[in-house]
Order: sequence, then C-alpha cells, then structure tokens
Amino acid sequence: MAGDHNSSRSNTTSIGGNICTVCKRPRDKQASSGGCWCTQSSSEKSAGHDTAMNSIRNIRAASGGNSGLGTTLGIIKTGALLAITFAFIAAGADLYKMYDDHVTINLEDHVTDANFQLTEDKESIVGDIGFDIPKMGYFDKSIDVLIHLKILESDPTTEGDFTFEYTLGSGENIYDKFELNNLDPVTKDKIDRGDPLNIEYTTTITVIYLGVTLDSTTSEIGTKVSTVQTA
Repeated sequence: MAGDHNSSRSNTTSIGGNICTVCKRPRDKQASSGGCWCTQSSSEKSAGHDTAMNSIRNIRAASGGNSGLGTTLGIIKTGALLAITFAFIAAGADLYKMYDDHVTINLEDHVTDANFQLTEDKESIVGDIGFDIPKMGYFDKSIDVLIHLKILESDPTTEGDFTFEYTLGSGENIYDKFELNNLDPVTKDKIDRGDPLNIEYTTTITVIYLGVTLDSTTSEIGTKVSTVQTA
C-alpha cells in the first residue's frame, strides 16, 4: 500500500501539479503544449513574441497618431504669440505718438469759448461750448471732458459739473447741455436789477484709450470767465 501511495504522488507532481518538474517554474495555463513554458515549441514562443511586439507597435502608432494635431496646435500657438507681440508693439508706438501729440497740440486753440445766456423766464442760465480737437496717436481714441461752472459772487455758490465724451479727430462738436438752475438769492437780485453776471468755467480733458481713462493725460485747458447780460 505504501508503494502505491508514493507512485501516485510522483505521477501527480510530474503531470498534474502546479510546479513543472522540468523547469521548476509554475505551469502556465495559457501555454498550449503541456501547460508549461518549457514545453512550448519554438514557433509558439516566436508567435507570442511577435504578438507582444505588434502590441507595442500598435501603442506607439496610436501615440504618434496625434502628431499632426500637435503640429497644428503648435502653429496656432506660435501665430497667437506673434499676433500678441505685434499688438503690444503697435500699442506702444501708438501710446508714444499720442503722448507726443498731447504735448505738442495746443488744446486751447481747438476749444471755442463758452457762451452763456439767461433764459426768457430769468430762472436759469444755459450755455454751449465747441470742440474740434485733432486726432492723437495712430489709433482712434476719445477724451472725457469735464467742465465746471460757477457764478461769481453768488451766495450760496451756484455751480455745477458737466461731463461728455468727444472722439478725437471727429470734427467740430457743440456741447449745449449747460444749465444752471435754482439760482441763489444774490444772483437773482442782480438779475432783477439788470446787472451782468460773471460765469467762471474750467475745462479739463482726459484721454480714453481702449476704454481705459489715462489719468496721466489729464489736462486743464484753463479757467475763463464769460459775462452774461441780464437787462
């Protein structure tokens, strides 16, 4: 009985066990010859090798399939960077020219004197002012105009601020929205007596570039006085 038992164990190890008695390696269930790598034929090993290599080539080919797209994206990126660079250069040249023009142009020569008059009901003072300022720099831009009005010797002071936008180089533009209401008692007394009124106005402009107000370009054209007859 002992002999039969040992013989049975030996056969199991060499044929049906998990460890090959020839190469001492675990049996490969996928192998087609005897369930072990050492028992595969050369052609089977070569076929396995070829299959693995083909898989590697397929992976490499798939990775290289986007090379055309990568090249296109690279060209687009380079073009965008060049466009941005040229835009900065052009903007820099325009700003330099604008500041140079801002210094050399005498703005006072391109702003007409303001005109004021008393309304028929003698309750308000209205007026207008004209602008014909040439272009500054290479690109189109506008200016923010602030005009401060004040009736001299008024008590309490009758004054007001008025703002509007003017496009440089657009020709003559007349701003006629000045209106001072709620006149003070001193001013009304002068009007009743038929005395003239002196209105002081200060004009300030600031260049607007690409929607941004450039505070460094703010210029006060000056303060002037206009006389209004009330008789």
